[in-house]
Amino acid sequence: MKKSLLVILLFILGSTFNLFAQGTVVTGVVTSGEDGSTMPGVNVVVKGTTVGTTTDLNGSYSIKVPEGNNVLEFSFLGYKTLDVNIDGKTKIDVFLQPDNLKLDEVVVTALGISKEKKSLAYSTQQVKSDEITAVKDANPINALNGKVAGMQINRSASGTGGSVRITLRGNKSTRNNQPLYVIDGVPMLNYSPNQPGSIWGGTNANGSPGVDGGDAISNLNPDDIESISVLKGATAAALYGSQAANGVIMITTKKGKEGRTSINFSSNFTVENPLKMPELQYRYGQDAAGGEFSWGPKLSPEAPDHVKDFYNTGSTWMNSLSFSGGNKKAQTYVSYANTTSKGIVPENTFDRHNFDLKETASFFDGRVNLTANVSLLHQNSHNRPVTGLYWNPLTGLYLFPRGMNFNDYKEHFEVFDPTRYLMAQNWFTNSDKQQNPYWIIYRNPMDSKRDRAFAMASLDVKLYKGLKLILRGNIDKSWDTYELKANATTQATLSNTNGRYILQHTNGGQTYGEMLLNYELHKEKLYFSANAGGSIRDEKIYGEYFDPYPGNLRVANVFSVQNFWQPGNVIRQSLRRRQLHSIYASAQFGWNSMFYVDVTGRNDWSSTLPDQSYFYPSIGFSWVASELINADWLNFLKLRASYAMVGNDVDPYVANMPRFYLTSSGVETNTLGVIPGTKLKPEQSKSWEVGLDMRTFEGRLNLDLTYYNSNTINQFIKISAPHGSGFKQYLVNAGKIQNSGIEAMIEVVPVETKKVRWSASLNLTKNVNKVKELHESLSDGVYYITPRDVNNYAMAITEGGSFGDIYGQRFLRKDGKIVVDSTGAPMAEPGGLGYVGNPNPDFMLGFNNVVTYGNFVFRVLIDGRFGGEVMDITQAMADRFGVSENSAQARDNGGVDIDAVYPDGSPFTQPIDPKTFYTTVGGRDGITEYYVYDATNIRLREFSVGYNFKFKSNIVDNMRLSFVSRNLFFFLLKAPYDPDIAMSTGTGLQGVDAFSIPSTRSFGLNLSIKF
Repeated sequence: MKKSLLVILLFILGSTFNLFAQGTVVTGVVTSGEDGSTMPGVNVVVKGTTVGTTTDLNGSYSIKVPEGNNVLEFSFLGYKTLDVNIDGKTKIDVFLQPDNLKLDEVVVTALGISKEKKSLAYSTQQVKSDEITAVKDANPINALNGKVAGMQINRSASGTGGSVRITLRGNKSTRNNQPLYVIDGVPMLNYSPNQPGSIWGGTNANGSPGVDGGDAISNLNPDDIESISVLKGATAAALYGSQAANGVIMITTKKGKEGRTSINFSSNFTVENPLKMPELQYRYGQDAAGGEFSWGPKLSPEAPDHVKDFYNTGSTWMNSLSFSGGNKKAQTYVSYANTTSKGIVPENTFDRHNFDLKETASFFDGRVNLTANVSLLHQNSHNRPVTGLYWNPLTGLYLFPRGMNFNDYKEHFEVFDPTRYLMAQNWFTNSDKQQNPYWIIYRNPMDSKRDRAFAMASLDVKLYKGLKLILRGNIDKSWDTYELKANATTQATLSNTNGRYILQHTNGGQTYGEMLLNYELHKEKLYFSANAGGSIRDEKIYGEYFDPYPGNLRVANVFSVQNFWQPGNVIRQSLRRRQLHSIYASAQFGWNSMFYVDVTGRNDWSSTLPDQSYFYPSIGFSWVASELINADWLNFLKLRASYAMVGNDVDPYVANMPRFYLTSSGVETNTLGVIPGTKLKPEQSKSWEVGLDMRTFEGRLNLDLTYYNSNTINQFIKISAPHGSGFKQYLVNAGKIQNSGIEAMIEVVPVETKKVRWSASLNLTKNVNKVKELHESLSDGVYYITPRDVNNYAMAITEGGSFGDIYGQRFLRKDGKIVVDSTGAPMAEPGGLGYVGNPNPDFMLGFNNVVTYGNFVFRVLIDGRFGGEVMDITQAMADRFGVSENSAQARDNGGVDIDAVYPDGSPFTQPIDPKTFYTTVGGRDGITEYYVYDATNIRLREFSVGYNFKFKSNIVDNMRLSFVSRNLFFFLLKAPYDPDIAMSTGTGLQGVDAFSIPSTRSFGLNLSIKF
């Protein structure tokens, strides 16, 4: 009996073990249907059971499916949950498609606080890392072009690593229109040591080069960026106060992740060539021996095209290597990147090294969290391209008389001067507007160097349930050096007889500290969050400038400050310091995930406005109306409205300017000051916006629509001071500038299957800018931002006009017809310059497409700017010198036909002699109205095709090889140059080109490997 019981027991146990042993092991890889990359951290569950696992860093999984179960469920935040029938298979690879509804999307807002996007009362837009790095640019901000509604980006005409100019919702200020940049919750010091100041070029001294000193935001490694959030409106940026009067760009960088170490390597190589060059002629020659102009007879054969041969094929190589890993308590991210570029202009090189280390750690069961980050940069630029008429190799290149042998001056750009026993410039003429291009390149070299160190730390302490304390701060230091070494015999307007040596040091630094209390409460239908804190921001910019000009060097071609000949040199030190103290608070109330109210308040004390403080409030409402609407096609509908007031302080020292100051020449009197008995006040912007967010048809058609209106008062401008005041100009607060407009973002998913997905987004921006008021003492209601100087271009704001109006010399007209003199030469309108256009577009469109098909990923970005006008001084100079294709065609056609009359009103019927016409209207000081063009353009901004290689390997997780390209061609271009290019990224010199290098098209390969 006992034996029988033992047999039965063994049978039962054996059956039980056999039952547990039964089941199927299923393996596979989970891939994103959005970009074809593998997905770590995906939840894989046997549906209806508690059996589950997650994918590893390779996106791979392995799960044992108990017998009798036939469905695997795959889920990941931001993606649609997918059920897959096993049907006896042991290997199942799946594609997860993005959740088009994005109802739970979390975005980074002011002060680095993450919030659900559906709760926000204002418009914001987030761009993720794959959109930034898919088609890389050395300056990651350029990768935002065409992707963000309400954002206009103009890049400096200075090649790789150049600075950018961003405006969000239009120009608001006479002083500064750039947004605040915030990295991981901490504001950064973004400044440029130099920017061109006039059509001639430089700003520091007479005849200095128009060089772009670069900005800090261009120093970032694109591969270190996790996401960029754009806070466009005043309500979104109100918590940053006077720092963020023009909006905020929030940059979140990558950090280490829990799990085994992940290694990412990326290599991006592209070649560049000119996209749009001036149209020049080579069939009409020099008009007189030794002359500068090409109004001579027709050549046979035609002169060779020396301009095309001047430009090189440029190249840019960006390599990046990063390590990420850690456990639950500590994670590490470390990266190194190198960018090396050779420009299209000979001898232009750029080299940058980035190093980044970020540590995140958790202590005391997650109650204390620490983040620390160190970033280092070393950057060199040789012969960075300049803009303007001085020190520019393009002036001599373009204007060189046709029929002369350019190669003689190329191969022998210098000749030995036996009287001075040195090599002297070899050029056919002595003109300040042009030198031998190769003399400039080899004997006027310019070198820029930047070193930068950024250290940030953040401590997050959970004090009580829902209550935490955040402490964070940073130290940001940069050291810039700029040198120009001009050899003796450089043109005399630009350099004295023994040469010229410009040495400039600029050291910038910022220290920032912040304390913030954060509280969150979730209780049934009620949601409440509150923040209160304060910060101190201290920034210093110290400069040294050494220049012998208009004096001389003691010994020719010895480039050192000790070689300066006294007197006459310029030796200058400068210090700009600004400190901002702030306290702020915000609160958000939510009810039933339907109604939300946001309120914020901030008070600033700025050292640039002594004895003053100013308060900036905001309030916003949002209502998720779809909670009350029962419609199958409508998944989400939110209505929102907000109002805010923000400001903008003034530059250091202008509110309390010293009456006297020291220079290298002695004590000088300050001629600029504040009206006695008055105080300068901060600019103030009052703005409101309304909008809606809508998701329909399961997220296949989505709309984000915003209307905004802002009015900025207390503009900072200069007016003439009365005689006897001791000043030439007064600084006053005056003026009112209004911006209003529409932003729309439409997202569509026309195709979505298991392996094919096409997502498209269309963004539209329309901004209307109006100068409502200016100071009553201004002559004709015009305030010049870029003065006329001796050229016929100026940028101004005009009462009743728009910000950035272009002023030029206009034609004299009678009954709408151009008036010509007895020789047929057009006559200029008397009385100075007049309005001729405005560079700001009427509206902008961006059309972004991403198509995935299996392992292939296609990206196409088309964007366009419609309306606005620009002035081309390059074309004007080419016309005057007779080297433009326009001037040749006019000669081919026997003259220039225009609808003209004589001064008495009688008709002028014959064609105008081309030389008479173009030497009258052309040039920097001609009738520049003729050189104003429609800035409308549509281009293929980005195009790429990538393929994701899958490996059955424990070493390589994923590899993608892509063909990448940027600015391949224009579908439509009405101006003679690319209107995206800016002479300066400052406030002035907008909408004008003066011998800027052509914008480039680039194409090449990008390889990214994940180990």
